[in-house]
Amino acid sequence: MSKDSDQTTRVRDVIGSSDWSEGQSSTMEWLATLLQDEGVDLMQASEAELVRGTPVFVEATAGVNEVQRRMAQKHIRRLPVVEDGCLVGIIDLVDLAMHSDENA
Repeated sequence: MSKDSDQTTRVRDVIGSSDWSEGQSSTMEWLATLLQDEGVDLMQASEAELVRGTPVFVEATAGVNEVQRRMAQKHIRRLPVVEDGCLVGIIDLVDLAMHSDENA
């Protein structure tokens, strides 16, 4: 695991090694069910029906402490990671726990 010169582990070094897009179909099924419970058909929904506020994400250069703080503040378990405006991964509580174990 690499660290920058200030000894802060960066989120790009902690992102899970598995392909985060592998579960895409199950994620879409989950999202469709969630929206259906609200009376929204995912395949027919307008953008206005799908908008849920300001997206929460972190830059790949963010420190692990920043990720933990943002997850705690927003009460979320997974956080998209972006670099140059593009999604590069999703970090979750398991990734953070495994990182903590490696550094214990």
